[in-house]
Amino acid sequence: MRMGFIGLGRMGFPMTQRLLQHKIEVVAYNRSQDKVAEIENYGAMPSKDIDELIAKLPDQKIIWIMLPAGEVTDNTIKELLPKLKKEDIIIDGANDFYENAEKHAEWCKKYDVHFFDCGVSGGVLGLENGYTLMIGGPEIVFEKIEPLCKALAPANGYGYFGPTGSGHFVKSVHNIIEYVYLQGLAEGVELLSKFKHPIQLDKATKVWEPASVIRSLLLELTTQALQRKDFNEISTEIGSVTTDELQSTKASVKGFTPAFDVAVNIRKDKTSEFSLGKRTIAAVRHEFGGHKVTKK
Repeated sequence: MRMGFIGLGRMGFPMTQRLLQHKIEVVAYNRSQDKVAEIENYGAMPSKDIDELIAKLPDQKIIWIMLPAGEVTDNTIKELLPKLKKEDIIIDGANDFYENAEKHAEWCKKYDVHFFDCGVSGGVLGLENGYTLMIGGPEIVFEKIEPLCKALAPANGYGYFGPTGSGHFVKSVHNIIEYVYLQGLAEGVELLSKFKHPIQLDKATKVWEPASVIRSLLLELTTQALQRKDFNEISTEIGSVTTDELQSTKASVKGFTPAFDVAVNIRKDKTSEFSLGKRTIAAVRHEFGGHKVTKK
């Protein structure tokens, strides 16, 4: 099986590696050609532009886009569509608002091209552990892309959820849960630090890992973050590109999510309040997603 992959960033590059490891042939393109040269070393077929990528694909083309949501993804889909044929397939793995997926599907429909929205979770650990995939789009065509899902995901780690937009919506809810749970962990670290006797923070979180009802990957990564030698140098600034998308998702379904509202306000807060908690959130986000941290 051969497919095209556009976008070799923090998520796209290791996803391409995993596809190659599972014997999927990948034609790769990235605006920065050094990434293309690098992934070629792992067995991908390079392309200098989108035209070359398309030319190297079989009759029914499957192209996975792994780019930031918004203008860059819009423009890439607009560039692809006139160059594709009826029954070709575009998969968008961006963290995006589900109504944007519906918009992209309408664009594709005019060219008789199939469109899937695919929420992707796994971060920098995905190459080893696999990626959770949440997919929306035309069910009748899903079998065409399912081999890619099986290659990328661990056992039972992908699902088709319904018509276009369903994949991005399920991923948005996943991210809302992530915000809330990470906020809870950060509040716990803050409270531990304020006890009248000193508590070793990473020792407490480590003890919770094996059998506690709050055990999770995020808890394990909290322990790792607290053990960083530079943890106390990390600033309280929390970068988050998904906040607007998640708030749009919540507003569009009129969901009641008070814990999420608190988590968003904390991430936006620029005061010195909750400084240890904010530092914890920033550090854990770096552990699971490679997100940039700033130093004080």
